[in-house]
Amino acid sequence: MNPSILAIALAYAFLLFVILLAVFKSELGASAKFVLVALCAGFYLWHYDALQNYLGWPAGNALPPKFEMISGMVVEPDLKRDDPGAIYIWVRDLDGERMVPRAYRLPYQKPLHREVDETLGKQRNGERFVGAPVSEGGGKTTSIEFEAVQRDGKSYKPAPSN
Repeated sequence: MNPSILAIALAYAFLLFVILLAVFKSELGASAKFVLVALCAGFYLWHYDALQNYLGWPAGNALPPKFEMISGMVVEPDLKRDDPGAIYIWVRDLDGERMVPRAYRLPYQKPLHREVDETLGKQRNGERFVGAPVSEGGGKTTSIEFEAVQRDGKSYKPAPSN
C-alpha cells in the first residue's frame, strides 16, 4: 500500500475518532479537549501534506535511485521576492513497478543548476539520460550523476563513448 494513501486513511480515521469522542465523552476536562484539538490539527496538517502527492505538484521527497530524465526547469533565486529558487525535474523511475513519470522539486544549488542545464541542452540534441542522485550526509540531493544512454528495445544501454 502506498504510504500516502495510508496517511490519508489514518488521518480520516483519527478525525472521526476525535469527533465521536467529543460527542460521546463531553465530560472531558478543558485540557483534554485542548490536547484533542491540537492532535486533530496536527493530523489535519499531516493529511494535507500527504495529499500534496496527489495534486499534481512536484514531490518534495527523494529522487528514485535510478531514473530517466525526461525534462527539467530551473527557477533561480530572487532576493527581491525572497524566493529561494528551485530545480524541477520530470523523471521516470527505472527501478519502480510502474515507470510513470513524476515531477520532483529540489532546492536550488548552483552546481546542480549547471548539471541540469547541461543535460537539458544535450537532450535538445536528441540524447537520452539516466540519472542517479548523489547525496551527502543529510540525505539531501547535492548533485545528480547523468549518463547518456541509447534505447535498445525495452532495456537501456550506455551510449558508446566517442
